[in-house]
Amino acid sequence: MARARYVTELAEALERYADRPALGVGPAVMTYADVREETWRLAGTLAEAGVGRGSGLACVAGGNRPEVLLVRLAAHLLGARLTQVLAGPALHGLEFILRDCRPDLVLHDVPVPDTGTPRLGLDEVMRRAADREATAVAVRAREDDVARVTYTGGTTGLPKGVASTFGAMAARNTVRAAGWAEPVYLSVTSLAQRSGGRSLEQLRAGGRVEVLDPFGPRQFAAACRRLGRVSTYLTTSMVYRLLDDPRTAAGVPGLEVISYGDSPVLPSRLREAVTRWGGRWQQGYGMNEAAVICRLTPADHEAAVTDRPELLASVGRPVAGVEVEVRDGDGTAVDVGRTGEVWMRSAAMMAGYWGRPGLTASVLRDGWLRTGDLGHLGEDGYLFLDDRVKDVVMVDGDNVYCVPVEAALARHPAVAEAVVVGRHSDLTGEEVCAFLVAAPGCAPGAEAAAEACALVGRELSPAHRPTAVFWEEAIPLTARGKPDKRRLRDRAAGAGR
Repeated sequence: MARARYVTELAEALERYADRPALGVGPAVMTYADVREETWRLAGTLAEAGVGRGSGLACVAGGNRPEVLLVRLAAHLLGARLTQVLAGPALHGLEFILRDCRPDLVLHDVPVPDTGTPRLGLDEVMRRAADREATAVAVRAREDDVARVTYTGGTTGLPKGVASTFGAMAARNTVRAAGWAEPVYLSVTSLAQRSGGRSLEQLRAGGRVEVLDPFGPRQFAAACRRLGRVSTYLTTSMVYRLLDDPRTAAGVPGLEVISYGDSPVLPSRLREAVTRWGGRWQQGYGMNEAAVICRLTPADHEAAVTDRPELLASVGRPVAGVEVEVRDGDGTAVDVGRTGEVWMRSAAMMAGYWGRPGLTASVLRDGWLRTGDLGHLGEDGYLFLDDRVKDVVMVDGDNVYCVPVEAALARHPAVAEAVVVGRHSDLTGEEVCAFLVAAPGCAPGAEAAAEACALVGRELSPAHRPTAVFWEEAIPLTARGKPDKRRLRDRAAGAGR
C-alpha cells in the first residue's frame, strides 16, 4: 500500500523550506528545520512508548500549545491513529472519549480520568524528546490507515468519533489550500480541531504559523500589528467580540484574510465586519464528517456588500470535488427554494463513526453523507442553511427554523446576538424561546424584546414569533465555540416550569 501522500508532502515541506520561519509563539520562532528535528525526536520518544502504525494516541491539552501541533506531526509520521482534545470548562464527555477512541497511550497536561490506559504528561514527553538525537524517521502512514478520530461536540448526546483516513485528509488539504497560502497564519482557535489542520496546510505551503492563546481582542490586535500581514480563522463569537470592543470595532491593522464558519453568523453583523475591516473574507461551511462542503468566496463577500445582500445569509456554493443535494425525508431531491436535508459526497468524507456501524449506516447512504443540516438552494447554486434537523421547533405542527428567526431578531438595533431554541408548550406542542445579547449602548428590557419579537412576526409569520425572551450578558458556548443550545434548552425548560 502506498505511503500517505498527506504525510509525505508535509515531510517534504519540512525539508524544502528548512531555513524559513515555521512556528512561532511571540518572540520564540522555530524554523522548518527546527520543526522537522523536533518532530523526529517526538516520534522516536512516542515509538519507545509503544506508539506505531495503527496505534491509538490521545492527546488532551488545556491550552493552544504549539507542542500539540508537533505531537500531531509525529503521530502522522508514525501512522498512529490520533485523537486530540482541548480541555476546558465546556468540554463534554472526556472520560467517554478516552475510552471510546481506544488509545494505547494518553498524553496530557491537565488531569484526566483513569481509564486503565497508560498515561504520560505532555511536558515529560517533551523533556524525553529533548534528550534524544534528531534521527530521521521514515513516513510509516499508509493511505487507507485511519489518521484521526475527531469527536463531535456532543450537544445532542454522547460525542461521536469521526474516523478519517490519511487519503481523506489529503483530499481535504487539496480543497482547503487552493489559493490560500498566506505569509502568516495566526491560529486563535483550537489546534485540536480545525486550526490544527489549517496550520499544517500553511506549513505544507511554506508559510509561517503563529499561535495565540488565549484569544482576546487586545491580544489579537497586538499580534496582527506585530506580524504585519495576517490570515486567520475566527469563530462567529470571536467576530462579535472584535466588533463590540472599541479597540477593534473599526478594524485591525495587519489583518488581511479572514476565514470563518463554525456556526451561523448574523448577516447584519457580518456586513458590519466586512465593511468596517476590509480585507478578504471567506466562509467555509463544513463539518468533521465531511471537511469543507461550500464556500462563500472573497468575491461573494464583495458582491454582498454592494448589490447582492442576500449572499450574507448564504454559506456559498459547493467547492471543487464536492456534490450537494437537498433532499426530502424519503431521500428524493427537492426543487430549488424548498427546504430539505443537505446531502453531500466527496473524497474527503469520513470513513465512518468510530466503533458505531449502526450510526454510520444511518448517515452514509450509497456514497452520500446526510449532514443533519436543513437548507435550501438558490437559483444560482448558493446554499442557504435554515436549521439543524434536531433543532427545528414544531409550533402547531409547523416547522419553525431557528436561523431565520435569529437573523430577524438581530435586525432590531437593540440586539447584538440572538439564539433561538424550542421548549414544550401545552398549547402549541412547542414554543420558540429567544436568548438575546444587547447591542453596545442599548439597555435590555421588555420593550426592546417585544419590538424584536414583533419584527419576527412581521418578517416571517406569527408562528415564528418568540413567546419567551431571556436577556444574557453573553451566549454560553461549547468547547468548540458554538452556541451551547443544550444549556439554553435546559434554561428555557427550567424557566417554563
